[in-house]
Amino acid sequence: MQTYSRPTSLADFLREAITSLEGQGWRIVRQSTEDALPWHIACRKGEKWRLIQIVTPATSHTVTQSGRRLLGQHVQLPARLGTMEQWVSHIRPDGRCTFGPYTLNPQVWGSDNDVITRLELDAD
Repeated sequence: MQTYSRPTSLADFLREAITSLEGQGWRIVRQSTEDALPWHIACRKGEKWRLIQIVTPATSHTVTQSGRRLLGQHVQLPARLGTMEQWVSHIRPDGRCTFGPYTLNPQVWGSDNDVITRLELDAD
């Protein structure tokens, strides 16, 4: 059985997520390893955007829920522009990293049609 080096920091998980997204054809527009930010990856494919918050393993449910709320409140991305997602990281026994994605409901959170300009993503 092949073993992989285990990701340990947010930067490691971010790298894994970016590799997965690029493999699906998404272009990474912005990324950040700052833990306190509401989102860590902004990517686009055509006119659709994905703003993704990465949650590291063993994060408490309370912190995960408050992070999800912070993402929705800060981003407010309407469905016609893309998705707001929280990816919960998992380490498999062989060391590989997988993600459990959760997509926020745009009917609840997606109210800002100028979000791309407000977050300064249109300059990239």
